[in-house]
Amino acid sequence: MDLQGHLLYIDITQVCGVGCAFCMYADKHKAGESMTLSTLAQENLSALINGSDVKRISVSGEGEPLNNVKVFHEILRLSSGGNSFEFITSGFLPHDKMAEFYKTTNQIVLDNGDTCNIRLSTDSHHIKQVKWRAHGFSLNFLREFRPAGLSFSFRSIDTDRDFTRNYLASELASWGILAIIEPRDTLEDILIVGEDSFRIDYKNLVHPAPSTPDGYLDLYDYIEATENKVNKRFTFGSLNKPPLANGMDLTIKPNGDVYLYGVENQRLGNIHFDTVRWKYLASHVRETPLVRALYSQPLTDLLALIDNVELVQSIVAKANNPYWLVKELAIHDGLLEKLVPA
Repeated sequence: MDLQGHLLYIDITQVCGVGCAFCMYADKHKAGESMTLSTLAQENLSALINGSDVKRISVSGEGEPLNNVKVFHEILRLSSGGNSFEFITSGFLPHDKMAEFYKTTNQIVLDNGDTCNIRLSTDSHHIKQVKWRAHGFSLNFLREFRPAGLSFSFRSIDTDRDFTRNYLASELASWGILAIIEPRDTLEDILIVGEDSFRIDYKNLVHPAPSTPDGYLDLYDYIEATENKVNKRFTFGSLNKPPLANGMDLTIKPNGDVYLYGVENQRLGNIHFDTVRWKYLASHVRETPLVRALYSQPLTDLLALIDNVELVQSIVAKANNPYWLVKELAIHDGLLEKLVPA
């Protein structure tokens, strides 16, 4: 079982004051925990970040990661060079503070020979909660300073495509930036400003409320759209276009707990107390029946083994996202085991 092109997700905080109505982590914000880096945590993260098969390190949070910028910059400094980082944020800081953050981040990644994409949330839930909006400001910052280590992109949800397109066009116009938005596929638009282009990625709606109007991608629509985009069947793990094999998706929580992304019923260790390396994680994927099935078998084929169970149908409709599905199936005894082919 080949594994290559891994994704490393590091959630650096649960602290958030944005207050989006749809947030799946809202219950953690009140007593939110933020990551700190012990000596062993630094050693583990350095080994994971600088692994030869890592394609991207994505830093975000179960809250707003701008609430723990210090640790984000500490993580960047662990790189030995040649790495692609991503920082997912609402960009809620006043513009002078955002400029300071961008300049410092740019300098660190340039010093290391890395890059960092700033991925700005651009859905209606975030926009209405954020006073200091970073979208027009950020592209204006890019136009004025041309930070060689930074790039920008946008993220939204599928129900907000029209909102996101209209908002970005009008917000950028208020900064004197003429933008053209071209739809590319079900999950992606391209925003074009002169000779520059910026991705707008759409995710499907997790836990749609009963009152949500029709038109959003259900779980199977989302899987089909993803398969069309990567030109292969959808499995868990890092999806890479052919001929590359898929990789691992590893997520590290603010307290240091380590999981394979979406398989959070199996804790694999903690960066503060255990030695965590890609080799060990690959062995876990290959040797654990449930994970091996999720990583090697198309998810729709696995779901077909249990889709005649009414409870499963209810969970699929409620979760509406493959990476939330397993944690909700795990609540019910025996369901996950049925995903493992005999």
